[in-house]
Amino acid sequence: MDWTTVFKAGLWGWLAASSLLIGALIGFYWRLPRKLVATVMAYGSGVLIAALCFEQIPEAQRLGGLWPTLSGLLIGGTVFVLADEYLDHLEQHHRSRLPGKGSLVGLLIAAGAFLDGIPESLGLGLGLLGGGNISAVMLVAIFLANLPEALASAAGLKGEGRSAGYVFTLWGVIVLLSGIAAMVGPALMAQVSPLWLSFALGFSAGAVLCMLVDTLIPEAFAETHALTGLITLSGFMTAFALSHLL
Repeated sequence: MDWTTVFKAGLWGWLAASSLLIGALIGFYWRLPRKLVATVMAYGSGVLIAALCFEQIPEAQRLGGLWPTLSGLLIGGTVFVLADEYLDHLEQHHRSRLPGKGSLVGLLIAAGAFLDGIPESLGLGLGLLGGGNISAVMLVAIFLANLPEALASAAGLKGEGRSAGYVFTLWGVIVLLSGIAAMVGPALMAQVSPLWLSFALGFSAGAVLCMLVDTLIPEAFAETHALTGLITLSGFMTAFALSHLL
């Protein structure tokens, strides 16, 4: 195990996840227009889709071929959907039992953010295996995608009466765990077959794609409506350009 690579993956993972703390800070102390938050969601979604399509998924296919990549995509997407549905079920159950009480709901929002961040951080760390480099496009994409989620959640937690210490400790722990998730790939998969690396990259990509379609893009559409497609396209075009220029 190359500990230098493992710790480097953790540092990049923490950098990408640091936008969660920035978003929480903005959301707790300032009230931004909902359309602005939705615009960042849509734009970040476009950047992330491009990063997956032009970098992570092709790398998975290069390492192990078509079938391990497809298997990882399918299983990663399925696992994310099942976990997300379980969190939604817990939230609905809590709301039905304790209407007007939001403590558990706030924690579930944070749990959902961590669920989103696991595959993102895993894919980021796996990019360092075999002497590879961190994808600048993927790093920017994750940073942008994290901002609105933490922003909205911190505002909600403040509305539930949570203190600044509680909110920032909660998101600080999520940032810490995101960095650890980025370290998992290089730590556990440095010596495995390229087929398993291909599967792992596909798993991460499948989970992130389902997260975008199930959560980020619908939330953005609720505010930006017909402009959502163009905003997402602009993010996609930005990432496509960066992937050729960097």
